[in-house]
Amino acid sequence: MLKRALLLLALPFVLATAFPAALPFPQQDSDLRPDPAAHFGALPNGLRYVIYPNHEPKGRVSLRLLVSAGSFNETDDQRGLAHFLEHMAFNGSTHYAPGTLVEFFQRMGMSFGGDSNASTSFDRTLYQLELPNTETATIEEGLRVLSDFAGGLLLDPAQIEKERGIILSEKRTRDSVGYRTFVAQFEFLLPHTLLPQRLPIGETTVIENAAPSQFADFYNTWYRPQLMSVVAVGDADPAVLEQQIVAAFSGLTDRAPARPAPDLGHLAPVTGVHVLYHPEPEAPGTSVSIDTVVPYAHEPDTAALHLRRLPRDLATAIVNRRLAILAKKDGAPFSRGSIGVEELFDFFRQTSIDLTCKADQWSAALGVADQELRRALRYGFQPGELHEVVADYLNALDQAVKTAATRHSDELANEIADSLQQRQVFTSPADDLALLKPALEKVTPEECLAALREAWAAPHRLLIVTGNAKIDGDASAAIAAAYTRSQAVTVPPPEREADLAWAYTHFGAPGKVVQRRHIADLDLDQIVFANGVRLNLKKTPFEAGSIRLAARVGHGTITEPPDEPGLSALAGGTFDAGGLGRHSVDDLTRLLAGKTVGVSFHAETDTLAFSGATSPDDLQLELQLLAAKIIDPGYRPEALRQARKGIDQMYLGFAHTLNGPLAMQVARLIAGGDPRFGLPPKDVLLARTLDEVRAWLTPQLTRGAIELSLVGDLDLDTAIDAVARTLGALPPRQPKAALDALRRVAFPAQPFAKAYEIDSEIPKALVVVYWPTTDESDIHRTRRLNLLASVLSDRLRVKVREELGGAYSPDARSFTSDTFPGYGYLSANVVVDPGKADRIADLVMSLGDELAVNGVTADELERAKRPILTAIKETARNNRYWLDAVLVRSQEKPEVLDWARSRTSDFASITTDELTALAKTYLSRARASRVIIRPEAPPSSAAPVPPSPASLPAPASPTAPPSSAPGN
Repeated sequence: MLKRALLLLALPFVLATAFPAALPFPQQDSDLRPDPAAHFGALPNGLRYVIYPNHEPKGRVSLRLLVSAGSFNETDDQRGLAHFLEHMAFNGSTHYAPGTLVEFFQRMGMSFGGDSNASTSFDRTLYQLELPNTETATIEEGLRVLSDFAGGLLLDPAQIEKERGIILSEKRTRDSVGYRTFVAQFEFLLPHTLLPQRLPIGETTVIENAAPSQFADFYNTWYRPQLMSVVAVGDADPAVLEQQIVAAFSGLTDRAPARPAPDLGHLAPVTGVHVLYHPEPEAPGTSVSIDTVVPYAHEPDTAALHLRRLPRDLATAIVNRRLAILAKKDGAPFSRGSIGVEELFDFFRQTSIDLTCKADQWSAALGVADQELRRALRYGFQPGELHEVVADYLNALDQAVKTAATRHSDELANEIADSLQQRQVFTSPADDLALLKPALEKVTPEECLAALREAWAAPHRLLIVTGNAKIDGDASAAIAAAYTRSQAVTVPPPEREADLAWAYTHFGAPGKVVQRRHIADLDLDQIVFANGVRLNLKKTPFEAGSIRLAARVGHGTITEPPDEPGLSALAGGTFDAGGLGRHSVDDLTRLLAGKTVGVSFHAETDTLAFSGATSPDDLQLELQLLAAKIIDPGYRPEALRQARKGIDQMYLGFAHTLNGPLAMQVARLIAGGDPRFGLPPKDVLLARTLDEVRAWLTPQLTRGAIELSLVGDLDLDTAIDAVARTLGALPPRQPKAALDALRRVAFPAQPFAKAYEIDSEIPKALVVVYWPTTDESDIHRTRRLNLLASVLSDRLRVKVREELGGAYSPDARSFTSDTFPGYGYLSANVVVDPGKADRIADLVMSLGDELAVNGVTADELERAKRPILTAIKETARNNRYWLDAVLVRSQEKPEVLDWARSRTSDFASITTDELTALAKTYLSRARASRVIIRPEAPPSSAAPVPPSPASLPAPASPTAPPSSAPGN
């Protein structure tokens, strides 16, 4: 698919009369009730606002400025300026001189890109601020920033010139096979419309040459109050927020005559079969799709509309379920598929069924897409299929109600802004449930079939084959012929699914608690069962109706046999897909329908990790699923088939993308050649078997130490009893051995300079510079290394991005191992023009050397420290933090409890002298190693996006190691 506040007024709620310049809110044209907690208002100048009081995260406010204008609103000679203007908002305005705003945010305790950001699309520009506190001065400052964005940009010519290189660097960074394919599909599906001509990244010639007057024309024309909305969500008094919004934005006025809304073009009537073949030899796979595109005009967001679309949503969910089952079958000519229906931009409706396959399977995959679509359109759906998707839908609605009280402000702010742009009523979860539950309980298979037929009623089929498929001769004719052959195949009705019963309810006599300890200052409990299973519990109010789970089992990838490289990667790609001994993955989907239950597996360096999330009502079932995965994993052949399809696509992608050398060569290089790091050659990984996976995992799963952690909306006694009946009932577990001989990894003793080439026409290169450091054993040192990386990252932003325009998002991070003594590194990562790679690499090493020689300034320290202190304050009310950084190994490694206690005071106490000393120790040029990855030859064309996902989990990137959590 292309894809996709307090109103303190004495007057009645009739905005069109009170404020004639304001756009109506969606609810004014609807019978749906807006969320009662949201407060709506408009200023006399036409600017709308929504205020929503919300208490998570506590003491913070999320602000949004929505400008309902984007790349659609550009003229031919402005293509890219909507996005360019978004950048210019951070480059000088009435109250913030050029080059000061990012630093201003940092001193406030806000990170650039995290707490302050913006985005541009076809129909909107959205500015986002996450304020670090709710002090009056802070909120006023945040609103002043947004007010400047709305009407006070300086658009200084010198700043425009400086930013051109950054925009071009962003264009380069986003350049990919996927973007080219996206453009080709737009041009095919929407040929007489504005969409293919107004891609938000813009045209290179415009980016390079647009005059300041063209920026001013767009800004003054489209940044007008009537096209703007302010959203404020957070832990603040709504009445005060409203007064502050009125004060900040009432002075905005129109600065240019209004122009008509852009004409998006027209969709010519289409009948019959039409074909697009768009080859991309560098793509990791092939995509085939059958589409329709028809005109669509805006419909008011009403209860009737929601109820009318409900059967359609259920129908597509059933077909998606069928495709997921088919993809796992032996001989299936595709690896994944999806079907969907969307209305976009109040302009067109698109339906699509899309399958991903190997290059030589495009014809067979196209046949599956055609026949499964026809099967659904002819025979409809079985009651059992409908019951399953209805149960999931109802559960999602019910969970939304239970978790509503602790939604996070940033998510709510984005939802409200999106609802305003889409002209959809922002309703409450309770009202959504009240509207849809009765309909879901009565909906029939016949209604779903009728809705699907209506969606696909267009008198045409648009066939698309893109990617690495090689079709000789007249490709369009070959695709059309394959479709004709498939159409001649008679499709039978779907087979009826057999009834199932959950098989894992009893694991032995409930385990006995032999030790229980309450840690008062952190308000958590540690429990040990007679079989050696350790349990950590923390009851919190931070996520109503939700419980997060993490389990550590055995030793992890450090035990991977040296003569079986890639084994842990294959385990990660097959374990969950193999289901359980008595239930396949597809069985589990049916059995767990309507339940908030799920457990995923991945192998970490020092443990086999299981994670999941559930509700209080489903905790027992969640723990049964976890226990079943530990004692009876499925290791099914379909899991290996799916993984091997993913491996093929992943390695095809590696041949043409910067990720290839990183995953295959560099990850192992920086670990001293240790075969447990990175991925082996494709044929080696394909040689790994499920028997090898089983032989490696079984001893760890059957005897390995288990430490389980639960955080969230818990009843402690109920949780302990549930664990006693599942993991606590398992056979005894062995203590975790030290395995010192397996914990030996070292960064190369001598600095290195490595260059790798990839076969790609995409004109971008990657520079990575490494400085070896040390491990995580001293948490005070680890925290200071993290802060030093933040300082280096900021210097990269200033020098490489702002001054040179040489990269869009240069970044530096610190990695300190908790598994391998003495092992760690600090790395800087920059995507650049291939011709500038050596120069940028030298500059990065020079920046590290400058820190080593001259140290860190007081201002740099404060600007790096304050956002971290803000994050620490927020994580104190974050279940993910408590689970992942504190509880998950708190019995195996008790010092993490002291880390949690000391984090605020320790970070606050960090000095420039400490960071300077670390810089002198680690960041000198003499210690730096570098890697440059670039295309084999000068690129022949430029264009922009994302590598296709693979079934296997990607290895941890050596260029962007996980930063220690703020608590660490």
